[in-house]
Amino acid sequence: MIETGHSDCSLHDLSDVLQEERGHYEDLLELARFQGCQMTSHDLEGLENSALKMGEGLTAADAVRIRRERLASDVMRHSGEETARGLSGWLESQPPAVQQILAVPVQSVRRVAGELARTNEMNRRLANFCLDLVEEEAALLRRCLLEDPAGCYDSGAQPTQNEQGGVLSRHA
Repeated sequence: MIETGHSDCSLHDLSDVLQEERGHYEDLLELARFQGCQMTSHDLEGLENSALKMGEGLTAADAVRIRRERLASDVMRHSGEETARGLSGWLESQPPAVQQILAVPVQSVRRVAGELARTNEMNRRLANFCLDLVEEEAALLRRCLLEDPAGCYDSGAQPTQNEQGGVLSRHA
């Protein structure tokens, strides 16, 4: 048995919770990537379903995060060191045996959480772009309807005289 100065059980429990947390973040990351695809393909029904799944996934991940924070706080407090710097900072000053147990799980959670944050930011920007497109198309249609109540316009969103309408088409 490796002598760590900590209860090996609590260190392994913390490692297990970190791995569980990473699993939730990986599921959320996969869902976030799928949502980006759904936005570009204009799959509104799919987005609605994904949003529900994302809410459920966030609730589950948050519960595991809270468990991890409590367990990490207990482990750090029992080590007699300052806990204000967080688990990663605390881990740097621990003996190699403790680092061997926790370093990989901590880094994998950080990596996946960072990737999830970046994907969510890209999705936020994509959603804003899509909303801007909808607003732009609505403004064009309002202008065309005010100029020509029959609502006939050409492919350049200009009123047409031949009563054949066109379709606006823009993609994200």
